[in-house]
Amino acid sequence: MELQTFLLLFAGGVLAGVINVIVGGAGFMTFPLLVAAGMSEIEANASNFVAVLPANLVGVYAYRSELASVRKHLGLRLGLSALGGIIGSSILIYTGQASFQKAIPWLLLFATLSFSIGPWLKSWLEHHFAFDGSRWLWLSFFLEFLVYIYGGYFGLGMGIIMFTIYALFSHMNIFQANALRNITIALMTLISIVIFAKAGVIRFIPALVMMTGAIVGSYFAAKAARRVSQKLVRQAILVWAICLTGMSFWRYY
Repeated sequence: MELQTFLLLFAGGVLAGVINVIVGGAGFMTFPLLVAAGMSEIEANASNFVAVLPANLVGVYAYRSELASVRKHLGLRLGLSALGGIIGSSILIYTGQASFQKAIPWLLLFATLSFSIGPWLKSWLEHHFAFDGSRWLWLSFFLEFLVYIYGGYFGLGMGIIMFTIYALFSHMNIFQANALRNITIALMTLISIVIFAKAGVIRFIPALVMMTGAIVGSYFAAKAARRVSQKLVRQAILVWAICLTGMSFWRYY
């Protein structure tokens, strides 16, 4: 690996780690950097699963005390996570590079919209319809399963979508939601990595370089997160996500 590529991936990983701790949405940074490093889109997507895995594992440990309060349906959610990861990852391998390239702009558009309207959607439903999602728990499980399939296939923006579903269909606080999100996504990610590795589409060395950077960024960001404007960072990520989505439509269509 060239020094320039090494520095690009490491620095991108550091920035992604910072973003992930402060507000989430780091995949909008890591995926295009892996493509810029010379990977095919499928390789970048699969390698990205490896790069972001520590963030989820650290999250599982950090919020382990909250898991007891969400254990009622935890087994079901873990089962849905595992099955969704298998289905999504298998679809990606089966359909191949050409289909994935065509899907990327629409997947990015979906992730960007989810990132932008999630908080607004919850407030709108509560205000206009007095919506009580806890009465529709079966719908929550169904939507979560669809997101796990999406996550196994692409994964970008998955955490934001999960937060939106939890906010709509439960009374969980942010810490409980983080605990549930991290453990289910970590399981799905591990399963997807196994499937991608068997298919030979993961570039482990670049992924591990970015992973190392993300660990460093997460460590320092955890200490400074309370002093940074999350609203400003979120707005910056949204602008970048919109630009990235527009560029993907221009490139692939």
